[in-house]
Amino acid sequence: MLLRTVHVHRYSRIVLRKMSTTSQFPTKSVTNKPLGLGYSFFPSPQQNSHKSTPQLWPGVSSESESELASLLRLDNEKHHIFFNDQGFHNHLTHHLFAAYAMGCSPEARAILRSVLSAAYKLHADYQHPAFKSPSDITENNWTEHLGKRDYYNAYMHFYASQINAHGPPKTLEKYVFSKEANLTPEGKQGAQMLDRFMSGLLHPMIHTGHWAEFHVPGMLAEGLALASTTPASSPHLFPPDFFDYGTQQPESSAQSIVDHAATALRNLSLNNPRSSSPSAYTGGSHSLDILHRMLQDPNLAAGKTCRQDSGSKFSDTLRAAGDKIREYAKMWQVDSESEVPQKLEEVAWLATLVYGLGGWRKGKDFRSDFFLLHLVTSSIFISSLLTHLSFSSQSALLRAQVSVILGWWVSRGRPAIPISDYYSREFDPSLLIPKALQVHPDKSAVGVGKDKTTNLPSNMWLAIIESSLNHPEEHLLKNQRALAHFDHLYGKTPQGYFEGETELEGAEFLDGTLFWRVALHTQKALGWVREGEPQGSFDRAGLGWDHLWE
Repeated sequence: MLLRTVHVHRYSRIVLRKMSTTSQFPTKSVTNKPLGLGYSFFPSPQQNSHKSTPQLWPGVSSESESELASLLRLDNEKHHIFFNDQGFHNHLTHHLFAAYAMGCSPEARAILRSVLSAAYKLHADYQHPAFKSPSDITENNWTEHLGKRDYYNAYMHFYASQINAHGPPKTLEKYVFSKEANLTPEGKQGAQMLDRFMSGLLHPMIHTGHWAEFHVPGMLAEGLALASTTPASSPHLFPPDFFDYGTQQPESSAQSIVDHAATALRNLSLNNPRSSSPSAYTGGSHSLDILHRMLQDPNLAAGKTCRQDSGSKFSDTLRAAGDKIREYAKMWQVDSESEVPQKLEEVAWLATLVYGLGGWRKGKDFRSDFFLLHLVTSSIFISSLLTHLSFSSQSALLRAQVSVILGWWVSRGRPAIPISDYYSREFDPSLLIPKALQVHPDKSAVGVGKDKTTNLPSNMWLAIIESSLNHPEEHLLKNQRALAHFDHLYGKTPQGYFEGETELEGAEFLDGTLFWRVALHTQKALGWVREGEPQGSFDRAGLGWDHLWE
């Protein structure tokens, strides 16, 4: 049981919850020891202040901050991280953080509080109660129960003790990125913690990313426990040579590297106009070059690495072509700290293209692939995590993210990235926006045209986020928040920015409008429910098989 049973549509969750067995889930704890971590691990959130990391939207208040902290503690105390025996994840807290960060507040404070409370209730209904693990986890036995979901609570408390003793960054470095956490003394695959961290459709990394962004240490303890109870599903992507840091820049001390990296990220330009072309690349191939080369590889075409009707496309793909995907991923390197901001940008474009244009074909409705969407919702946390890591770990995380993006893309049928077709047609956002947004502006209104009515917002993001905050599908809000963040960083990118810099066909047409365009496509596919449209659904069939577009 690997990644094919990570998520389901909300209606299916209810059915599966009722059908699930309870072999790993005792209904009550047999101890009086608290199951949760307590107040100190779930304080009021503090936003990461680096310019490259996500910023809070207007609307956040002391009331929403307090409500969030209270609900986080409640979830930690009452709920397990998996809500059934199939290994489906509890991402109640992910919804809460996203709604909090995006403001979740009309002017009425009672309404503000109700958005967070309603999100909590929406997910709490189907969670499994927390329970005590069969035995404790210690430094002597922490590798002995990896992949066992019933040890989640014990792992959580173990990592909490490590955080108390050593601090969050050192705990993350030691138990995810160090060679000891991944390899045996002989240099062979061992505990494979980075693999586990990036498995489960990236949820351990996503969960931990909330600690990195909001400085809530309980999210780190939970995220590491989730990683420890997740199978290592991608051994082909993380072989022993992945951890060969010998060619990386030498480190004088972990703290100096973290300080240097944080300075580099702080200096990432957000307010100056974008240059006409990217900085020179010194760390291997550009990620878009790799997309181009993989698109030309007949052995990675739809149906070559997995069947379209397979329920385990990702694991099938890695068994059939994992070594080949690893060879492509190795072309992308992070060789020095000075490259980190540029590599971070590449991840944003790569994830958005694979999900956004992978789900688009001329003359067809946009298909929001559930699995590829997670490449976007996970990538928003990379910048926050980087601010806590030494350079060797920064390199490992960035390279791991690109490896996983490429693997998931191939497993979904290696859909085309039709940039030229997409940008060759005039983009009409009014086709994606509901009539319910139509307004009747006064004649004195500025910039609304000569028509008596219009449904086009002057700022697309305000309409998108307002609608997403009330959508029952939490993945939509998380996706839109990520794309808004990428737009904040890279939205000024002009056409021609990539011209002559990459082999990918049509790359010269790319510009910063890509991020809000993809957000609009996604909003339409999932439904403007706040505005009265019915809820849409994700696509799980696979985007690369031509007959599914007919």
